[in-house]
Amino acid sequence: MALISNPAQVAGKRVFLFSENKLLVCAGTQNELPGAEPFERCMRHHFIADWLYDTDYDYTAARLEKDVPVGESFYWLPLRSVFATEEIYAFEASRAHALLNWKERTRFCSCCGNALKDAEDETARICVQCTRRVYPSLSPAIIVLVKKEGKLLLAKHSRRNTDVYTCLAGYVEPGETLESCVAREIKEETGIEVTNIRYVTSQSWPFPDQLMAGFRADWKSGDICVQENEISDARWFSKGALPEIPKPGSLAYKLITEALEETDEGGCSKEQ
Repeated sequence: MALISNPAQVAGKRVFLFSENKLLVCAGTQNELPGAEPFERCMRHHFIADWLYDTDYDYTAARLEKDVPVGESFYWLPLRSVFATEEIYAFEASRAHALLNWKERTRFCSCCGNALKDAEDETARICVQCTRRVYPSLSPAIIVLVKKEGKLLLAKHSRRNTDVYTCLAGYVEPGETLESCVAREIKEETGIEVTNIRYVTSQSWPFPDQLMAGFRADWKSGDICVQENEISDARWFSKGALPEIPKPGSLAYKLITEALEETDEGGCSKEQ
């Protein structure tokens, strides 16, 4: 089916209004989505930077201009919180945000340089000159929690101004399997080798277009030697001496907390 950008079809079953990585929801409710009226008002006042109607899932989504006044009836909810609370509309919100990001950076044909328009028969964009079709792209990435004798390997990224320690992660390179990407990223960033690599779960992470595949692995050999341009610090942590970890809603949080629950069952040592 298609993405329709036609003002005659302004609202589907759900309406998603975004400002950067935040979603507009109704005040005084449990993250209830707004109806068509705020979207239509923003259309009238030219507050919308881009929008779409997704015929596959019957929702309308729009990216608002910066600093649009929304009044006391609404508030901005971080999109991460939508994942953390597992809202019933989390999938559609993730898809909508990713498609808006894709449309924003996919305006011109990479072959001839002419403008792209929305396809009428599927989720794609078509060059008005050479008719080349462009489809939404995904950037596959892995994220992995490594364990050694009940302790967790967590790292602090050098490019982030934060004290949060998280799981190791990286993008899949051409020709790699997910498992080989796991082994390579761990070896490159910390110098250790792992074994027993196993898939856990996945998560759409539309910031802007990642598909995260979560893994667990066990330490095999080697001492930590960080890749300084990527990692500022990496250590083995026990449950009793954990650093600040990612917030709920992220796949890293899920991997870490599930491993800690297993630690409780296994009676791990409390020493770091």
